[in-house]
Amino acid sequence: CVGHRMWGALKGAVDGGLHIPHSTKNFPGFKPAEEKGAESEYDAEAHKERIFGSHVKEYMEMLQEEDPTKYEAHFSKFVSEGIDADKMEDMYTEAHEKIREDPEGEKAEKKDITYERDDETMKASDGTEHVRSNKITMEQRKEKVAAKIAAAQAKMMEED
Repeated sequence: CVGHRMWGALKGAVDGGLHIPHSTKNFPGFKPAEEKGAESEYDAEAHKERIFGSHVKEYMEMLQEEDPTKYEAHFSKFVSEGIDADKMEDMYTEAHEKIREDPEGEKAEKKDITYERDDETMKASDGTEHVRSNKITMEQRKEKVAAKIAAAQAKMMEED
């Protein structure tokens, strides 16, 4: 579904009490009318199951039976936290309760990372390097294009 994060945020905002005009046709559990003029259906229970991770639970169970090594790789953090397929719904229920208790959340600490620029390379104080292109002005860009055109024309003149 395109924009799934946006629709998830919309559902959360509406459930939180905000009045936002919307349609349920992009939510999980919506079934369009099969015949023209018939009513479409919205299954709120199917949507609730998606919110509480039943699709992830089913995938976890399937992987655990069919390919245990892939299960360990995909869900390594869940396994290390002691969360298996049966505890999935409890995990989401607990998360929702914590959000209701303190909707502000905790601000993450800012990392003390500084950056130094060396032409097109950004060197961070944590040892990582990133390549970033330098911005050029419109005039510089036009000169660059004109130089490429002149070089191409000169190459074509040599070939004749």
